[in-house]
Order: sequence, then C-alpha cells, then structure tokens
Amino acid sequence: MMTLQERKFAVRHGDLAAQVCLTDSNKPVLLMLHGWQDNSGSFEPLVPLLTERFDLVLPDWPGHGLSDHKGPDSFYPFFDYVDDLHQLILQLGDRSLYLVGHSLGGLVASCWCAAFPERAKGLIMIEALGPMSERDDKVVERLRSGVLSRETLKQPRDLPSFEAALKLRRGINKVPMDDLLPLVRRGIEQRGEVWQWRHDAKLKTDSVYRMSTHHAEHLIRGIRCPVLAIIGDDGYPELRGPMAQQRAAWFNDLTIETVTGTHHCHLQSQADTAALINDFVTKLHLIEYEDVN
Repeated sequence: MMTLQERKFAVRHGDLAAQVCLTDSNKPVLLMLHGWQDNSGSFEPLVPLLTERFDLVLPDWPGHGLSDHKGPDSFYPFFDYVDDLHQLILQLGDRSLYLVGHSLGGLVASCWCAAFPERAKGLIMIEALGPMSERDDKVVERLRSGVLSRETLKQPRDLPSFEAALKLRRGINKVPMDDLLPLVRRGIEQRGEVWQWRHDAKLKTDSVYRMSTHHAEHLIRGIRCPVLAIIGDDGYPELRGPMAQQRAAWFNDLTIETVTGTHHCHLQSQADTAALINDFVTKLHLIEYEDVN
C-alpha cells in the first residue's frame, strides 16, 4: 500500500496542507475534500481501499487541520472556498481529476464543477446534494445573525487530554474511535497542560449570506460532469426529503446511493463507500480513455 506524504500548496492567504499519494501520471487523481471543522484525516481510513487504482490529494481547508489560518480580519465566506479549491487545482496540472467531497467539501466541489465544467471529469458528494440555500425572505435575518456572531466569537475550549477530544468527537460523529484517530490527531494540539483544536475559531461564526434556492438551482444545472451522491441512511434528513427530490431533478447526470451511517457515513460504511467510488470513477475514466483514443 502506498503511504501518504505531507505537502504544502501556496495559495493567496498562505499554505494549504495536504496529504498526497502521487505516484503515476497515468492514474486518475481523486481530490478528496473534507467537511466543516474536520480535516484530511477524515478520509485516511479509505486510503488503503483507493490507492490501487487512483492517486490521491487530501487537502485541509484553510483554517482547518495543518493549513494556515486566514488573517485576524478575515472570515471564511463560502465562495472563498471555491477560489481556494481552484488555486489548488491549478497546481495539479492537467491530470484527470475527480472530486470527492464530504459535507462542506461536497458543497464547494459542486460549485467549482459548475464554474469550471471543462475541467471536472466527475463529482462524488458524500452527505451533500449541491450548495446550501435558503428562502429569499431569510436574507435580512441571515445578515443580522452573521454580523452579531462575529461580536460574540468564543475561543475554543481547553480539553484535559487527547482522549477527551477523541471521546468528544466520538459522541458527536458516532464513528468508532479507531476510525476517528487520524481526524482527531490532525485536528488537535497540546498547549502547555491542555489540548486545543487547531481549527480557526472564526469558522464557528454564522454566514452573513446564503444563496437563494434559485441561485442553487442555476449552479446545479451548470454541472456537466456525471455526479454520484452517497447518502447515509441516518444522515441529514434534508438529504432524503422532498427538497432533496426536487434538487435531484436539477442535475444533468446524477446517481444516488445510500449506505449505512449518519453524517460521517463514509467512516461507518468504508468498504461500501470505497466500492462506490472505485466503480464510479473507473467507469468514467475508461470512457474518457476510449474517447481520447
């Protein structure tokens, strides 16, 4: 099994840390994008199941994991993640690229695929179905709560031990501790006698703006590549309700698969998730190869 190597990618705000396995220029690349307040360790348990067929790039989003935080006067508006992703992709050259995004990673990846359809070969979203949106009449309330949340920003609380952090995440994510180890190990550090999360506290402020349903529809309709959505059978209810059915109709080429698990179902159903990714990307890459030749 190939091992992951640490690498830095320079972007506008500083460096993006990433774990990479780049071995063979003929292999397709899976760019695996983690969720909010997670880090690239979220995907480490899947790595042994994917490296036979694919090269991997697992970045930490800005303000997460080992990546640099943005400055004290900078927050983390959603569309800036799309720009950060684009800056990273430019540094990967012209490799065949397939995006795998969990939660926030899936939301960002879907928007990038819409904006750059000529570059995206395929998109896999885990517990995501296009960008988040809300009703138009929520815009004033959203702006007010977002601004006020910046006034009441709290620093991360101290934890007495690494084990305490692991148990806390276990309670939140409902994932076996062994499978959470890479995520927690990359996401926490010891400072004196206490442990603190590495991620930027500003990540917890509310968004000052969220796109309307119409904006989300236009973005989803702009995605030209085939899309696979992997949904947990006990994940976010919104991804299995009436609005999800409406969203599904906006995609040009969408396959939805359900696996056992909650919002971090890729860690609770690792073999099934990896098998779906392997099958989806292998078929697409074969079609691409045949078209070229």
